[in-house]
Amino acid sequence: MSPSGDLAVRGLTVTYRRRPALRAVTFHAPAGSVTGVIGPNGAGKSTLLKAVLGLVRPDTGVVTVGGRPAAAARRRTAYVPQRSMIDWDYPAVVHEVVAMGRYPHLGLLRPRSGEDRRKIDEALDRVGLTEYASRQIGELSGGQQQRVFLARALAQEASLLLLDEPFAGVDALTIALLGTLLRDLAADGACVVVVNHDLSTIDTLCDRLLLLAQRVVAAGPAAAVLTPAALGAAYGAVPAQLAAAMRQPSNGASPRAASG
Repeated sequence: MSPSGDLAVRGLTVTYRRRPALRAVTFHAPAGSVTGVIGPNGAGKSTLLKAVLGLVRPDTGVVTVGGRPAAAARRRTAYVPQRSMIDWDYPAVVHEVVAMGRYPHLGLLRPRSGEDRRKIDEALDRVGLTEYASRQIGELSGGQQQRVFLARALAQEASLLLLDEPFAGVDALTIALLGTLLRDLAADGACVVVVNHDLSTIDTLCDRLLLLAQRVVAAGPAAAVLTPAALGAAYGAVPAQLAAAMRQPSNGASPRAASG
């Protein structure tokens, strides 16, 4: 598989008003994989995504995509922000939001081509929102709204996808659909990085995990990250949603069972 979309972060430090948000963070997210970013509130998870996108300026550190500066990969980098960061009263319909994914390919003046329209329609179909194309985004459910922004990323044909809490406050159907789509995108060669608070299912979605507490506490396969020692170092104790799973035997060797 081509490493063209590999994300590499080296020595990334970010401060806000002289307070550290990230301290010398170094990690690697391979193309063709889903990397989960976990950690307590204030760990710097959203800041990490924003630094990769160039939305915040680091004090030190280097971010590369496919071995090149991240800024050179902006056209192929898609971002799905937290739902709470979006103005859902903005007068835009679903189709137009998804069409924004084509802007990096259009430039300032070129009108949409038949190929652009096909990519938009394919993205809507893939997330099951074709019949909602003319609906105002504020009229949708939380799960449908999240699917709109994933469709925008699909229309962009991004090789690097950064998603900030895409599973927060959505229904079980959307969780299953998004999880399948993210795995499919990784199988097609994309590098997918997803911030997620649901530790009870994170190891079934992700190939690798990055555990943050402003610094890197642990990184690698789930079995190497979801350990009592690493979780205790990050959270102060093993989170309740994982503690029961760690105590219970399972069929076969699950990562959580193996770690405990």
